[in-house]
Amino acid sequence: MKNILISGYYGFNNTGDEAMIETMSTLLAKRDCSLTVLSSNPDKTKELYNVRAYDRYKLGEIIKAIKKCDLLISGGGTLFQDITSKKSIWYYLAIVRLAQLFRKKVVICYQGMGPIETKVHRRMVKHLLNKKSVKLIGLRDEQAIEYAKEIGIKEEKIIFSSDMIFMMNPPQKERVDKIIKDNVLNLKEGQKLIGLSVRSWKDKDRTDEIAEAADLICERYNARIVFFPFHKPKDAEISKIIMHKMRHEDMAVLMPNRYLPSEILGAMGRMDVNIGVRLHSLIFSAVSLVPTIGISYDPKIDGFLDMINSNAVCTYENIESKKIADEVGKKLLENDCTYKEEIEKFKKAGEDALEKIISEL
Repeated sequence: MKNILISGYYGFNNTGDEAMIETMSTLLAKRDCSLTVLSSNPDKTKELYNVRAYDRYKLGEIIKAIKKCDLLISGGGTLFQDITSKKSIWYYLAIVRLAQLFRKKVVICYQGMGPIETKVHRRMVKHLLNKKSVKLIGLRDEQAIEYAKEIGIKEEKIIFSSDMIFMMNPPQKERVDKIIKDNVLNLKEGQKLIGLSVRSWKDKDRTDEIAEAADLICERYNARIVFFPFHKPKDAEISKIIMHKMRHEDMAVLMPNRYLPSEILGAMGRMDVNIGVRLHSLIFSAVSLVPTIGISYDPKIDGFLDMINSNAVCTYENIESKKIADEVGKKLLENDCTYKEEIEKFKKAGEDALEKIISEL
């Protein structure tokens, strides 16, 4: 049995990233391959996803994991960027370099790329990713692909891989029914369910505006608001602040931190409309073929929305409560998913990328 090691932002209670582990481990098991994860919480990662896991902060553990693997996947998220952190790009590049030193095959897949502001970082990314040991660079949107070409990555290595989440499946209907029943108490016939996934961003406080939008949605459309925190505990904390600021706090619920990513996917699939700031909340919604509204804080949001022929309703910089509520009304009225073909295309791209990865073993 071949062993694939994956390096990314794992073990940090980020639903979008954890979905990569759950999906990848399931798909690899069907192909007689095992998955090993570099995680910030290896014990929890092992328990949740039935995989091998090593501590991402301990050099000895990292080297042990690399030595035992047949191939390294660097992927999930947007690892090669220096906007959120100048340190993390060095970390992910160091993992790639270590794998190269131990003569392991490397694949960059299911992730975005950039922006990379520092010239030395751009040079390092170009240098390491253009090495012969890097067999494939699979990026999840056209913006990332164009950016990779712009900084000098060899075009023949680059493919469109989409995001691994497009291959994730929700649990059985009975399980999803129970999740909704356990959390959305006293749901009345005819009430709409509106999913909302928020995050904080830099020093901008937009909780008043988001609370106002949530109240307008409740009042206009006989709706309940279901908050889906994708990065715990940060997203849960800001969700609670917004809930407490709502005039209709009793119409809002917060999904607890006890469900697997696939279970969150199933629950989001029961919403009438999903509103998201987090990229993976938008992807979860789109995969579920639920009408999706995006609030942009980063080019990756606009890149994904463009892929499903949509635009952000507003930016995080300038939250427009009435505009968000109006857009929800429009989506409820249309009650139609216009991007089913795109989702099928993204799923196939992800599957094709996985087959290319397997072929390198």
